[in-house]
Amino acid sequence: MPKENKDLLELGSRKRAGMILSEYLRAIAQEMTEVADVVTGPDTVKHKIISKAERLARELWDKALTSADKKERLEYIKLVIERTDGKIGAVGDVADDRKETIPDKISEINRKRMNDLAKEAAEE
Repeated sequence: MPKENKDLLELGSRKRAGMILSEYLRAIAQEMTEVADVVTGPDTVKHKIISKAERLARELWDKALTSADKKERLEYIKLVIERTDGKIGAVGDVADDRKETIPDKISEINRKRMNDLAKEAAEE
């Protein structure tokens, strides 16, 4: 009977927990509970019930347009542009090279498993 692989079990548990959290966040984002002043014309503002996601998006836009701190404002502007136009990946981006992908993680787990099997075989 094979031993349980703790790394693989932990990786699966984290992934399931992350998926459940994401589902709840998406559900909560759709709740229509927030009130916002929406400009409907040059001289008219209307109170409107909006979703939490829309309120968050409006706050991001507001920070991008009005933040007093120039660095903070630039970061919000970048975020809004990346989300509205799609993020453009740089060729040879250092951050992407360091990020371990799922196949890399699985390969590492399998390498450990093979080494453990080889040690067991050598001991016999």
